[in-house]
Amino acid sequence: MNQRIAIIDLGSNSARLIIVEIYSNGSYNLIYHQKDAVRLGQEADKDRQLQPEAMARTMSLLKSFAHMCQIHRTDKIVGVGTAALRNALNGSEFVKKIQKETGIFIKIISGETEAKLGYLGAINTLDVADAVLFDLGGGSTELTLIKNRKAEKVISLPFGAVTLTERFKLENKASEAQLTTLDEFISQELAKVPWLKNLKLPLIGIGGTARSIGKMEQKRNHYPLLKLHNYRTSSLSFHSLWEDVIKMTCAQRRKIAGLSSERADIIISGLAIVKNLFEKIESTQLIISSCGVREGLFIQHYLSKTGQPELISDPLAHSTENMLLFYSENTTHAYHVTKLANDLFDDWHEILDLHPNNRKLLKVAAILHDIGIKVNYYDHARHSAYLIENARLFGLSHREQIMAAVIAGWHHSPSVKYSYNRIYNEFLDADNWRIARKFALLLALAEGLDTTQMSRVEKVTTLISKKQGQLILTTRHELLLELQAVKKHSKWFKRETGRELIVLTAPI
Repeated sequence: MNQRIAIIDLGSNSARLIIVEIYSNGSYNLIYHQKDAVRLGQEADKDRQLQPEAMARTMSLLKSFAHMCQIHRTDKIVGVGTAALRNALNGSEFVKKIQKETGIFIKIISGETEAKLGYLGAINTLDVADAVLFDLGGGSTELTLIKNRKAEKVISLPFGAVTLTERFKLENKASEAQLTTLDEFISQELAKVPWLKNLKLPLIGIGGTARSIGKMEQKRNHYPLLKLHNYRTSSLSFHSLWEDVIKMTCAQRRKIAGLSSERADIIISGLAIVKNLFEKIESTQLIISSCGVREGLFIQHYLSKTGQPELISDPLAHSTENMLLFYSENTTHAYHVTKLANDLFDDWHEILDLHPNNRKLLKVAAILHDIGIKVNYYDHARHSAYLIENARLFGLSHREQIMAAVIAGWHHSPSVKYSYNRIYNEFLDADNWRIARKFALLLALAEGLDTTQMSRVEKVTTLISKKQGQLILTTRHELLLELQAVKKHSKWFKRETGRELIVLTAPI
């Protein structure tokens, strides 16, 4: 039976709702997302009280969330509140009022719990082993030291983009004196965290400030993809952005491409925290994660249902399998083609000049090569490519995901029409196209060997000589259709290897 779960993250600056459907076969998919600024923590530092206007804005939005949950017939709502609620003396009272007026229970979580949820959301959706993760919100900043994908150190700092903006009056253009005072404060606070110093690790950023950095950087660099998760930028590029932003008034910042107008007044404080983190740990790279607390909450819920540990061992394998189950019922064919393609890769990667590190591209493309049938059987390879290009696949760089899309799109034959795609051309160089074409050949041969989708070829072995490449097929069946399908790729094989393709059967 399908289940719909709603996740609500009520922060100091904004509130978010996601609704995810979990299907009977175990796959899941995001079906709704809503986010709005509420500034719940606005002016709450004065007397540690949530202010009436902020609570009114928040209540109005949460009533909207409750209505959307009814429309989507959610089975369960999981809501959490962070810094603004836990720091305010009237936070618990407001939570009771929320439940009374909306039916939504918001659990106030500690900074450490918030950090853990952000860590689970990010580490289960990125291929990163060692890093410093920051979750920069409106009222707090959580820091997590990740070593070998495990959270080794965690701390919650009681300041964020909203609280620092109010404390140092940075809503409009910041003077040099204000920036110096802000910088000194953040530096002193980070100095109290001894394990941060000189780590020389990448930064992983989650939260509104991190996403804004990614969006502004993408606009500045004319980035062709509308994909933020796993976007990477350098410390040099970040500091260039910082120098530009601090010269602007708030009105000018509202016009920055990639920066939402509702965040223009608090962005300087957010950037200042990130700048100091770069300098403190001597990092050279920032990885943007669009997955955080909400995804961490969902992953906890989903994995607990199946009795799995909270740390997904292989995010790429997990997300690829989820996509296959969502789009296809014929998983047997997908995995058999993948096995055959991997066997061919093991034998022929050297003659094709393919590096073993790129093997994951073939695996993803092979598992998902037929999902485009869900759109339309005709030209389904192209539909598969589009779905892979735009999928929530975790563990591939943006370039690698596009290469996997091309490989799947070519699983019948290479087509020049992909070279007309502006996005593909801006991402892939000549060597990328060459690698994709060779991987696609292996996938096309494997697909041909299971063209009946009956797994009749139990095993494939190969022999290579200077003039020939032999496929020896172990089978219990007559392989009329399989042999016809494979031999169609003889010319392609010769173009890539300079050898004749010979196909033989080895009956059991």
